[in-house]
Amino acid sequence: MATTKITSPDLFNLESLNTALKLPSGTTAERPTSPSTGEWRYNTTTNLVEFWDGGAWRDLQSEEIPPIPSEHFNTVVYTGNGSTQSITGVGFKPDFVWIKPTSFADNHALSDSTRGVDKSLASNTTAAEQSLGVTSFDADGFSLPNWGNVNQNGETFVAWCWKANGGTTSSNTDGTQTSTVQVNTKAGFSIVQYTASAAGASETVGHGLGTTPAVIILKRTDSTENWYVWHEDLGGGGSSALNEYLRLDLTDTESTATNLFNTVNSTVFNPSYTNGVPNTNIAYCFAEKAGYSSFGSYTGNASDNGPIVNTGFEPAWLMIKGRTSAVDGWFMVDNKRDTSNPRGIRLFANSTVGEASESGAQVDFLTNGFQIRGTGAGQGQVNSSGANYVYFAFASDPSAAPTLADSFGISGYVGNVSTKIVNNSGFSPSLVWLKDRSSSGNHYWQDTIRGLTSQISSNLTAAETTFSSNITSFNDNGFTLGTATDTNAQNHAFVGWQWKGNANPTINTDGTIQSVVSANQAAGFSVVQYTGTGSAGPSIGHGLSSAPTFIIAKTLDTVAKWRVFQSSLGGTKALNLSDTDAAGTSANYWNDFTPTDTVFQVGSDLSPSSRVIAYCFNDVAGFSKFGSYTGNGSTTGPVVTTGFKPDFVMYKATDQTGNWGMLDSVRGETQPITEWMGANLANEESFESTRQADFLDTGFQPKGTNTDINTNGEVYFYIAFRMNPPALSIPTGKMAFLNVAGGGG
Repeated sequence: MATTKITSPDLFNLESLNTALKLPSGTTAERPTSPSTGEWRYNTTTNLVEFWDGGAWRDLQSEEIPPIPSEHFNTVVYTGNGSTQSITGVGFKPDFVWIKPTSFADNHALSDSTRGVDKSLASNTTAAEQSLGVTSFDADGFSLPNWGNVNQNGETFVAWCWKANGGTTSSNTDGTQTSTVQVNTKAGFSIVQYTASAAGASETVGHGLGTTPAVIILKRTDSTENWYVWHEDLGGGGSSALNEYLRLDLTDTESTATNLFNTVNSTVFNPSYTNGVPNTNIAYCFAEKAGYSSFGSYTGNASDNGPIVNTGFEPAWLMIKGRTSAVDGWFMVDNKRDTSNPRGIRLFANSTVGEASESGAQVDFLTNGFQIRGTGAGQGQVNSSGANYVYFAFASDPSAAPTLADSFGISGYVGNVSTKIVNNSGFSPSLVWLKDRSSSGNHYWQDTIRGLTSQISSNLTAAETTFSSNITSFNDNGFTLGTATDTNAQNHAFVGWQWKGNANPTINTDGTIQSVVSANQAAGFSVVQYTGTGSAGPSIGHGLSSAPTFIIAKTLDTVAKWRVFQSSLGGTKALNLSDTDAAGTSANYWNDFTPTDTVFQVGSDLSPSSRVIAYCFNDVAGFSKFGSYTGNGSTTGPVVTTGFKPDFVMYKATDQTGNWGMLDSVRGETQPITEWMGANLANEESFESTRQADFLDTGFQPKGTNTDINTNGEVYFYIAFRMNPPALSIPTGKMAFLNVAGGGG
């Protein structure tokens, strides 16, 4: 065929093409014998686009472009109909489907397109393959029979789905035993079927991955046999992993067999059994792929601040097994059955039990890894002190970064001493600060990093306390309260100030010590938790895109003041949110260091050998402002320009003692706003004509003469936030409840 050399870009204008550009195609054997550098073609053997680089054919997949997770792994949740049905929403044609009933107890059902339809294995039993299972592998899911194990009417199920090669297999002769292999090299996954002909250590089987697997899950299909699992970190990793195995159907610790997995390399593995040959087998082999899969290990510490594991991606699915503790089952969580941290709705690969949760076995999914959480019942499943665990993790598509819209909210509500949903913030908060307005009571701060049962009080220096009945969940549009009267007393009026971070925090290594950060860069806000070094000087990554202008930090495990950094005071001084003190000067606060775009430093006060929480903020035009003003001692105080009409203002004298005054547009129904509380005080809300202010279109104006707000010549630090959308309405009857409950007048 004649060819045309393109000399003008206009000749190659494809913008009107509405189908696809077709490349020359053919099998590997049909490659051109004398290609020119830069030639492209589609290889029908490998199903990949490839090009000649002048010395070899290279495919785009080999260029280490990370796989898009949802194109290779996905989880779907569905309800059985007691008949036949097709399940969609997978996003691709799956080749390995692992189904488990979640609402009732029954076996797992594992099907794959290599063994074919109407065949399944149960990971919780040693049973041979049975002639029931997925009836077809479809373009966007799979179809099911009328079989209660996978389709019981009205019951819920989960299906974890992996993509191999669309059911197309090839014969592999890399090993001493020929295998049938279906491989997805992009995602590091192959399904290997073979017949073992002899017992012993000499037989090997090709897996087709082209790189050494990190995990092999092996099951005999024609007869009763355990599930054997090899993981590269068994035995402590490296060459010590060879001959080691776990059993997927049991809870026992790792074992050693000299004739099983004594060879695992880039082409083959040794799968020999000691009993019952010849036999047919299936193996699911996984190689680690950056940004998509991670297979590693960690050591438990029996703490709610459990091990932090960096996978390099946000997990969608996680399975954990203790390799040194016999009581631990194969713990499984995912992001579809449990959509927010902590993830604790678990299933066990070795058990028929339906999904449940336990206080001691929880996991936070982070944007680049996970953290083990929880104390109490079930902790041994994921976090016994000193026990070693192996994990299997697959990625989700990255979550979108939070936006500025709906990043700060104020909710007023009336308590009822019962479960109560406060559902009007417009976002899922990462920090909630609650206060009873109707009577004296502590402030309560809860955040998504420390968890639902952990709270601190800005009016106290006390260590973090554990209590389960204040906030019981962070929701898409607010939060849910338990029965605690501290935050939900009958007929008391309450206020909740809320800030949005990232729903999935991030492991941050910008500093000299690691931190876990929930950041909303668009809103200039982050929640940061770290463990100090026991000495002054560590730097901590804060996750913001610019240097914070305001930091509140509190040690969690010891009695200590709340330290406050404010940029106008610099790195040599600190205020204390928990008291009225003027700014103090000491390197023990911020190590005489001014925060940068990536880190802040702390002195000995904020570097114990234990946990510290920090809330970091910077200015965002039209949304937040952290500045100062000088009082004039007049009822017509200075006009303070923020650039927006604030909904929340907190202020504090810097050179003299004074309370941390708080005014907001939700509690304050008319101008001037007189509804006053102190962040450092347990007092009920009061109406203060000498500590009042007007909220203006571009700022605010203190109108009182109290020394807390407007001493002549005194410099006051302030923080201001604007809600978007504007202020939320107060619950009907707020004033009546305040008066009934003794909330001032």
